[in-house]
Formats: sequence, C-alpha cells, structure tokens
Amino acid sequence: MADQLGIIAGRSCSAVRFADAMLQTLGGVQVTLRLSDPSSGDTSSQLGLEAPTAEDLSVSPAAVKMLEPVKDGNRRMEIVVSGTALRVAAKNYGIEDISAWLLSMQGVVTNGGVWRIATVIVDKVCGADCLYHLTATE
Repeated sequence: MADQLGIIAGRSCSAVRFADAMLQTLGGVQVTLRLSDPSSGDTSSQLGLEAPTAEDLSVSPAAVKMLEPVKDGNRRMEIVVSGTALRVAAKNYGIEDISAWLLSMQGVVTNGGVWRIATVIVDKVCGADCLYHLTATE
C-alpha cells in the first residue's frame, strides 16, 4: 500500500528525526507539563475537599513562542513539542491518544504558574506524528 501512495519506506522516520533536529536548532528547551493524578476514589477527593494531586512531566526538545493576547487580555503562548518525546512519555503512562491526553492535563508549568492547554494541533508527515503544537493561555 505504501508503494501505491508513493511513500518511500522509512521516510516517516526521517521526517520525525528532522523535526526533532529542527527543535534542537531552535533552542531545544525543556517544557514541564502538569498531569492530574487519577482520583483515589475516596469521598473527600471526589467532593473537592482535598486538592487534586499532580505530577510534573518534563519534555524535550520543544520550542516556545509568545502569541498575541486574547481579547480579554490573557496572555497566550505556543509550545511546539517533539512527537518522539511525547510518544515515549505516553507509552510510559499507557496512553494511546496523545492529543486527548494533552488536553486533559492541568497545563504547562511556567514561571510558577500553570497555563491551560487550549488547543493541540499535530503535524503529520507520511503518517507519523512529528510535532505537537500546543496553545496555552493564562
């Protein structure tokens, strides 16, 4: 089937490696994503009497760019994250749908605060998820 579509075998692997190299060239920063731990099932956590626990996950390489603020004045930023790094992290947590997983997180940790992930866009090349573009707002 790949030959019928004109896709060269191994081409997606090259595209993924190129995307990772591009992120490294653009600064290759590390971003921290805050994951909510699953509820323990006790009544206090379900009623919101106890603060939900969370875990921080560092992901690299990534690139961060500030965007124009939204109409209400809240700041926004775009975070471009390596598909390779996210696949490794998702595998460790048993996650298959990375986009949904990112949207379910508490957000991106920055300067002592957590910015909510509003959107996730995936760049695919030859069927491989190369880059994840996250838009985060205050």
